[in-house]
Amino acid sequence: MPKDTIYFTNGSKVIGKLKKIKLGVVTFDPDDANDITVQLRKTKTLAAIRSVFRVETTDDRVLFGRLYPDTIRGVVNLFGLADSATLFVEELSVVYPFHKSSWERFDGSIGLGYSYSRSSNFGRLNWDGTLIFKTRNDEYTLNTSAIYTITDTSFSRDREEAFFKYNHFFSAEWFYTGMLGYQRNLELGLATRLQEGVGIGNKFLTNKNMYSWARLGMVLNQEKNLEGVKSGTLAEVYGQMEVNFFRFTKPEISFQIIQSFYYSLSQKGRFRSDGESTITWKVFTDFKLNLSFYHNFDSKPPGEQGRNTDLGVIFGLSYIF
Repeated sequence: MPKDTIYFTNGSKVIGKLKKIKLGVVTFDPDDANDITVQLRKTKTLAAIRSVFRVETTDDRVLFGRLYPDTIRGVVNLFGLADSATLFVEELSVVYPFHKSSWERFDGSIGLGYSYSRSSNFGRLNWDGTLIFKTRNDEYTLNTSAIYTITDTSFSRDREEAFFKYNHFFSAEWFYTGMLGYQRNLELGLATRLQEGVGIGNKFLTNKNMYSWARLGMVLNQEKNLEGVKSGTLAEVYGQMEVNFFRFTKPEISFQIIQSFYYSLSQKGRFRSDGESTITWKVFTDFKLNLSFYHNFDSKPPGEQGRNTDLGVIFGLSYIF
């Protein structure tokens, strides 16, 4: 089987198997050695020829083919059945084997944090997880998070969220989107919210350090408050934006902002917003420290005793896979 190769700017090279490139970082499996990660900007060129690869570029192109080294520093050549292109190495945003096992198309992370005060016998546990799967034109994402309060005599599910999102790209930048969601927030008086939505979105910014998209659509909600009262089905217009910034020089830091807005079509004057800002610092291979700030606002919270606003800070350690 032909081998993949990374050629470095200092003249050395590594032979083995390219596993993926994602947002400026190469994950590579050398012959007779453990996996390594390399900053893309440190590579002179590379060969990825053992398989057909799916290549996303920073100018929003999606190409399929094999990558061959070029004699010009910082350049690679892509050849496939339908696609061919000459690319700068730093134009490679996401690359992974397309005709290999479906497991190689998964990306994700899982994080965990805990704080405890002996004087109050009070502990808080938080966790979050993300799982992403991509095909030629489709992207599936599962996001989950939760905060629990633990004492000697009780266990409280303070805040829970789970969202499954499906995006179908009908062009390099535009996509149809669908969503299923679940929320629980005791501070807002919300025991359960189930959510179903559709819409359209756009990747409006992609380069070697940033990745951003926005979408608009409509959602249907079924809510139950802490008193057990159900809302029936409520309709809302929604907008959502996500901005990701990545820095690959040391220290390796990334910053993410997600903001959602909802305007009710069923309840006059009701407006909601959900948001989260996260800064992540890579401490060593595949492990990162996270610091997140979240906020939720509801002008007409479902619970009689619910507040309009919930906010908090979360600290934890994440494993990236």
